[in-house]
Amino acid sequence: MIVGPIFNSPSGPVGPGGLLYTKLKIKGYSVVKTSHFKNKILRMTHTVYSVLNYKKYDIILLQSYGLLAFIMEDLVSRIATLLKKPIVFTLHGGAFHEFYNRYPNWVNKVLSRANTITSPSLFLKDFFEKLGYDVVYIPNSIDTNIFKENRNTNKFSLLWVRAFEDIYNPQLAIYSFAKVLKNFSKATLTMVGPDKGELDKCKKLIQELKLQAKIKITGFIPNHELPNLFNSHHVYLNTTSYESFGVALIEAGSCGIPAVSTNVGEIPLIWNNEKNILLSEQTVEHFSQQIQRLLNDDNLYNTISINCKKNVKKYDWDVVYNSWKKLINKIK
Repeated sequence: MIVGPIFNSPSGPVGPGGLLYTKLKIKGYSVVKTSHFKNKILRMTHTVYSVLNYKKYDIILLQSYGLLAFIMEDLVSRIATLLKKPIVFTLHGGAFHEFYNRYPNWVNKVLSRANTITSPSLFLKDFFEKLGYDVVYIPNSIDTNIFKENRNTNKFSLLWVRAFEDIYNPQLAIYSFAKVLKNFSKATLTMVGPDKGELDKCKKLIQELKLQAKIKITGFIPNHELPNLFNSHHVYLNTTSYESFGVALIEAGSCGIPAVSTNVGEIPLIWNNEKNILLSEQTVEHFSQQIQRLLNDDNLYNTISINCKKNVKKYDWDVVYNSWKKLINKIK
């Protein structure tokens, strides 16, 4: 049983837990998932009901994000312990270490119930191993047969894919684009993602900067449409303040799209600055400079495009699956 926020979309279950559910089923595992409800109370109720009433599961794979979700993760792990079901915690979230620092006793108590702890984040693995935990590194994965290079791009088209939420700094992308536009008048920016509180602020900023004709906001786009989206743009922008893995960066890289990203969390552990990505400070000046380097220098652009495709091959599902198979067989 995979437990976590596993929301449905036209592409199927989304998020790390949703992808794991889909891929394990394809490999022949009997898998159930919970929960698809977005309302927190409904999600908790459905999750508890599922954990208590589904009889035919051997292991709980719990996607753990900390913050408010940790209340449910605490409850699920209590129930699993009472039912004598082995539980695997998978630690996600670029701010999980900060959550631990605020509530160390609570987190330690909950994690003590785990049979195994995994994380797709080398940063979180290192953080928790310094506290005495054993953490198995299993990265998130993508399907490189779907996210593959098929370029049809305008050289000056920029792409930003993330929720419109303050921790993802969408305004940094807008301000940086405005500076780029001063030197590259043909440049455009597409911004993709659901609203998590920052969309109206971004729309207002776009109007203030008079960029309505240059910036397109699409809203949420299903995962199966993302490969075409990546392949129709020239540079990917990642402006987050936190990052525990960065699946969208991996997806863009698999399509051969060079990225400019803030230098935070997991990113410098996965990517090599100047070789397969351009990393930036969280400032408009530096971020816009890095974008312009890719637009100005075809040799740099092509080098990063080639290298980012090579870098993401180890995150293909068929490679990552072997780690999950080994772990599941060991626990069973």
